[in-house]
Amino acid sequence: MIQGSSADKRQSLYLYTDTGSYEPLARIDRNGNQEQHIRYFHTDLNGCPEELTDANGKILWECSFQLWGKRIHEIEHEPIEQNLRYQGQYLNRETGLHYNTFRYYDPDIGRFTQPDPIGLQGGFNLYQYAPNGLTWIDPWGWACIPNKKAGMKREQRAKDILEKRYGKENVLSERYLRDNKGKSVKDPLTGERRRIDFVVKGQDGKWRPVEVTSRTGALNKGSQIAKEERIREAGGVFVKNKNTGQLIQLDDVSTVIGVK
Repeated sequence: MIQGSSADKRQSLYLYTDTGSYEPLARIDRNGNQEQHIRYFHTDLNGCPEELTDANGKILWECSFQLWGKRIHEIEHEPIEQNLRYQGQYLNRETGLHYNTFRYYDPDIGRFTQPDPIGLQGGFNLYQYAPNGLTWIDPWGWACIPNKKAGMKREQRAKDILEKRYGKENVLSERYLRDNKGKSVKDPLTGERRRIDFVVKGQDGKWRPVEVTSRTGALNKGSQIAKEERIREAGGVFVKNKNTGQLIQLDDVSTVIGVK
């Protein structure tokens, strides 16, 4: 949990997904004595925010990034500034660099602007961010660590299999369930949203969700599927195509597949 303030007296309290985690979950904004508002983060595989929504699921801010964090396009649907980037990074809008505690990171070149403070203990490349921008993070700017590495490898294997069978253009990853207006839909029971591992377009033209887990964990996905069913009943039967921005209607709940 981190609190920040700005020159216009606006205060923001940041909440994270877990103890010791650097992946943002929500942000509580308050301007002076005005009513506070909670915003929810929706992140990419590496924990980088893609969207910021209000308590009703309305998109307030969205941004697309290249692999190493370079911004493709940023849209503020309401006047709200969102500066969190890779886990542990905060955007300096004057320089375009990301403050990363011990160093600054340049997303245009995918490298740090200063050498590694721990020297060669961090590797021969003193300016490298990480071996891979999706499966590794460096929240402090001096030691990269795996980011849910086992799960990522499993999902990558599943993605390779699905793309080989259906074609890359017919496989979308990490999509939130939405209503027909594009708003994220919460589970009426838990208040949580549901992020689908993969959405696949079959030969019949229908898009279907796919949930990936380990072969031993397939039996433990019942609660997630039950949550998905409740969200579907509440109108959450669409996902957004991140390539076109269009909504796609899903046919049925997720098929669970076990991958080594």
